Amino acid sequence: MRKSVEFAWVALALSGCFFGPTTNREYRYFVLDYTPGPAKARMSPNPWAATVMVRNFPIGEAYLRSEIVFRNSSQEIRYRGKDRWAVRPDHVVSDIVRKHVVESGLFHGVQSPYEENNPGYELKGRVIALEEYVEEPAHSAHLNLNLEFVRLSDNKVLWERGFDAFQPVSGDDRAVLVRALSDMLKSRVDTALGAIDSVMALEPKGT
Repeated sequence: MRKSVEFAWVALALSGCFFGPTTNREYRYFVLDYTPGPAKARMSPNPWAATVMVRNFPIGEAYLRSEIVFRNSSQEIRYRGKDRWAVRPDHVVSDIVRKHVVESGLFHGVQSPYEENNPGYELKGRVIALEEYVEEPAHSAHLNLNLEFVRLSDNKVLWERGFDAFQPVSGDDRAVLVRALSDMLKSRVDTALGAIDSVMALEPKGT
């Protein structure tokens, strides 16, 4: 009987190691999101009489995972096993930028690459990095994004820019990180739309 009791206590102690208070926390899921607004200081009070296509943005292969990427150096990539994207980040970035262009009111029409209309312009993008950069005790949000505005009649690049920026974040909470990445994306797209608005002011009418 005594041996049975001792065995039961050992079993309970071992089970506590795996199912007790020290158990790893559950997965947390995050999504990039922000509220886009109308473009400021417009060159024209009305939308440009043109349609722009916002193509889906590719992303580096290292980021095509559900886990959030973090790194301590440019040579090593690591993954937050319990902190994950709810939706593939390349899909979310493409969708939110497309929504941002719509809400800006810059163009008469905004379409996705799945529509069959013939747009006059295209906004292309590529996500180079979307991650957390850790240099203890400091943590930073890192967004590296290339954007390109193209006139499709002659495939001429009218404007392009690379945005590679770090923003310090407080603490070790991925919710703060994702909020910072969202704000950084919004700021860069705002900058891009301001530049594109200036480009459109120089375009021949009816293009």
